[in-house]
Amino acid sequence: MVAIKPAEAESFLRRLPKTLELILLHGPDAGLIDERCRAVLASAVADPGDPFQLVRLAGDQLAANPERLIEEASAIGLFGPRKAIWVQAFDKPIDRSVKLLLDGPAFENLVVIQAGDLSKQSALRTLCERSQRAAALACYAGGERENAALVDEMLTESGLMIEPGAKRDLLGALGPDRRQSRSEIEKLVLYKLGEKKVTSEDVAIVMVDANAVAMNAVIDAAFAGDYAGLDRELSRAFAERLGSDPILGAAIRHVFSIAEARAKVEAGMSASEAAKEMRLFWKREGAVTRQLAIWSSAALDGALADLQAAVRRIRRSSLAAESVARMAFWRIARHARSSAQR
Repeated sequence: MVAIKPAEAESFLRRLPKTLELILLHGPDAGLIDERCRAVLASAVADPGDPFQLVRLAGDQLAANPERLIEEASAIGLFGPRKAIWVQAFDKPIDRSVKLLLDGPAFENLVVIQAGDLSKQSALRTLCERSQRAAALACYAGGERENAALVDEMLTESGLMIEPGAKRDLLGALGPDRRQSRSEIEKLVLYKLGEKKVTSEDVAIVMVDANAVAMNAVIDAAFAGDYAGLDRELSRAFAERLGSDPILGAAIRHVFSIAEARAKVEAGMSASEAAKEMRLFWKREGAVTRQLAIWSSAALDGALADLQAAVRRIRRSSLAAESVARMAFWRIARHARSSAQR
């Protein structure tokens, strides 16, 4: 069977052919691979927790004994016509074991292989993609559409409705890793246990780290040239015992993100689209869009040099750390203000 396209993965898994003997799940999203493996196995056997119905094999077991997979795949289940074999191969060399299996006679049991991020040249991937008895399914990190579907699925299962603005906030806070996204949504579900509706306030309480909010407020004020806002947010951050080093570190990461987005703008993308691709909390999108209009690539190099110099100075001596950080952010704000006024 040919490789299953990522866009067709969900529909394929819902209608998994009964004649399929082996399915390989691989790719960069370990969370999604694990989730899909469990779903396939749950549909294949009545009780995945029963060791007579579900046999677990590690990749190093098959690397040491390639014939073991044939033995398990051909064995007749004690309590039903079919059992499943879950091979957690990850990056172990099990292609010899799989080749022996697929070159041999047909078997009744289902083999599910959980692998890592395999290249197109991978022997294991090639074996499964070329065999009519197997299917290979690549699992890639999801985007906003996949996260939106996951939010809808999990909240519906929990009997929760979500306001449109709250859903936008939630999607802005979720990343590309399926396992992490599921974990974050589960936290929200637990927080709203016994209630019916999720609001933006709920999302802010559960999803947004207070330190991240404080650091972003400093950064956005500086890169917008907002003197009053910068003074207020820095004083607030220091009063809450947020150190200079993590704020400067966050600002350095912001410079790299802005520089990457700025390159897209210079290549023809609109500032708003470039900001959206940065996967920001939605309330920051407008501020960062304005920053992209102010800051050139050369100016960002200068800001990066100022921030890195401040970090080096603080690490040599932390006695005046807050003053050093203030000076670096004030220089950034001064440049932003002069650029915005041109």
